[in-house]
Order: sequence, then C-alpha cells, then structure tokens
Amino acid sequence: MENKFERERWNYPILNNYTYLDTATMGLIPQYACNMMCSYLQTRVDHSLDIDDYHIQWEYADDVREDIVKMIGAESKEEIAFGQNSSTLFNIFTNGLELKKGDNVIIYDTAFPAMTYVWLNLEKKIGINVKVVKSINGQIPAEKIFELVDEKTKAITVCYVDSGTGYKHDLKTIGEFCRKNEIAFAVDATQACGAMYLNVKDMKIDFLTTSSYKWLQSIQGIGFAFIDKNFINKLSQNEMGWANVEDRINGEPFDLIVNKGAYRFENGGLPAVGLYGLYETVKRYLYLGGKDIENYILDLTDYLYEKIENISGVSIAYPHDRKYRSGLVSIRVPESLELTEAKLRKNKMRAKVQGKDRIRLGIHYYNNKKDIDNFLECLEKMIKEK
Repeated sequence: MENKFERERWNYPILNNYTYLDTATMGLIPQYACNMMCSYLQTRVDHSLDIDDYHIQWEYADDVREDIVKMIGAESKEEIAFGQNSSTLFNIFTNGLELKKGDNVIIYDTAFPAMTYVWLNLEKKIGINVKVVKSINGQIPAEKIFELVDEKTKAITVCYVDSGTGYKHDLKTIGEFCRKNEIAFAVDATQACGAMYLNVKDMKIDFLTTSSYKWLQSIQGIGFAFIDKNFINKLSQNEMGWANVEDRINGEPFDLIVNKGAYRFENGGLPAVGLYGLYETVKRYLYLGGKDIENYILDLTDYLYEKIENISGVSIAYPHDRKYRSGLVSIRVPESLELTEAKLRKNKMRAKVQGKDRIRLGIHYYNNKKDIDNFLECLEKMIKEK
C-alpha cells in the first residue's frame, strides 16, 4: 500500500523543495489537476465559449457529482450541490431550517468559526438558543453533546475534524442519535473530506458541506454540499436564481418550477475551472481508495506520536486515541524557540504556527515517514541551538 502513495509524490513538484506538512491550511494542487485546469483556460483563451459549450459544462458538472457520490457514500447525484465554499453552503442548512424563537441548536467550543457564527447570527436575529458543549483536552465525546439535548433541540452540528485540535468526531454515533430523535444533523467536512473516510448514508448525515482547497487539493472558490434525499424538502428556499429551476436551459422567465434535488440550491453558473481540477482529484481519491487513504494517514500520525517522544520539551498538544485522530496533529514546543512560519520556511519546512508554543501539522497521503523525520530533526536542531 505504501508504494502507491509514494508514487503520488511525483505529482507534487513542491515536495522537491519543501517538507510540506500544511494541508490543513492549504492543500497542494497535483500537477495533473493543474494541467486540466490550465487546459480548460487555454481553450477559453483560444476559442472562447459558445452557448452549446456552456450547456455541456452542466453535463460535466453531473459527471463530477457522480464521482463525489462514490467518494462520500451518497445515493445519487441529485443529493450533491456545488457552491462557493463550505461557509456559503452551510447557510443553506442553518437558514433553511426556519427555526423559531426558543428553538435550540447544539455546537461546541472548539468548532471552526464558520460553523459557530451562523448560529450566533440567528441567535441575535430571531432568538434561538445556542447551546455550547465544553471540550475536554480538545475532545468532545458524543455523550457530552447528547446531555444538552431537550425537546426543543432542532439541530446538532459538528466539524468532522476540528481544525485546532485534530479531533475526529464519531459521526455515526451522533448521526444515529439524531435520526432516532428526529434532530437535524449537519457536518462541516472541510478538514476531512479527501483524507478521512466518509459514508454519509451509514453515518446518518442529513447535510454535509466541504470546501475543496484543503484535503481535496483543488482551488479556492468551489465546494459542495451533500443533502440527503429525505431531508431536502425540510429546507426552505431562501435564495433564487436562474439555475435553481428544473429546466435550466429552456425555462421561460415565469416558469418557476424549482428543481426537486439538491440542484435547487445552485443559483447560477458554476466555477468551471475548479470543477475541472476537483474532478481529477476526486478520481484519484477513488483510485487510491478511501479506507486505504485514511489508514495510511493514521499510520503516519502513529509514527509521529512514537518519534516525538524522543525529543525533550516537545509533545502532542492534544493526544487522541487512533479512533479519534486525523491528519491534523498539534505539537507543543518551547516558547523560547519564538517560532514563525518564516523561520520554518527558511529551513525548508511548511507547517502552521499556532500561537507561541504550538505547531499544527497537516499530514496527507502525499507525505511519508521521511517528511516527519525531516520535520522532527529540524525541530530538534532548533532546540539545541537555542
């Protein structure tokens, strides 16, 4: 298994110059995806785009949907909607529920702001109650979420993987609880999709969003949502454009026949350049295998956990059992190092500095044990020189 991931490194020229462990901030774009996006743009430059070509792009978008369905374990392409990013798409869920004053939703204190802000906005706007679970050493056990549920709880929302702590939520346990208690369950998978295995049907997820520029290795400005076919009609239509209707191509100005699938939340033209790149990386994900990808990444985090014990003054900031681990690992380092990303870059390292005493690593399938060794050797050298 390791060999097929080692071959993937050939598609990332930057790995010849840097030890890149910062996918949680920005994923690397593989050369083959870049080539496809550039080819599309060059065609536009050389030949422009007529209306027939534009219509064909919608058919191409459906091809991308079909592979996304396979990637996340959805049922049909009618459950997939494209959008600008996870934040924009998540508003479809939060505003579409049409909550009333006194209703409550449950979030937690280490969630990414894109998830918390939407609920705080509705708390201020219409008077819903936002209940917040307190994390324990960077972890949010599912039972702690369930303890806050009452008869007025309308939604539970989590990030599949938390960006600050690397904690991977037990989506199946939460999803089954929500389905049993008729509570809407929504997930932001931006820090997981493309790296951690997903099966939205098995996990009983009603609504899921992701941006594509991190672990899916595409560009900024494109993301997608999964909306379960049995949940779509529970969301109100708060925005409308020419593309929301059943017949995008031939609809007349007053033929307001809204699409029955998730397409009805696509207001207008889609980001074609991003689709061409995303299609390539999703196909590669399917070729490599979702479970193999997750296991390979988690094996690398196991290796990091093991090796870091040999370095004095350095530790895992939020240690998790393997079941709750992801490709994100936060490392605690001495404040005296005064680390900055510029210093790391000077040493041919790329990672995210989190405050004065922490570094976040984002380990993807284009990484290997040598990357981890390089990083730890660099860190140890900095400590000795200080």
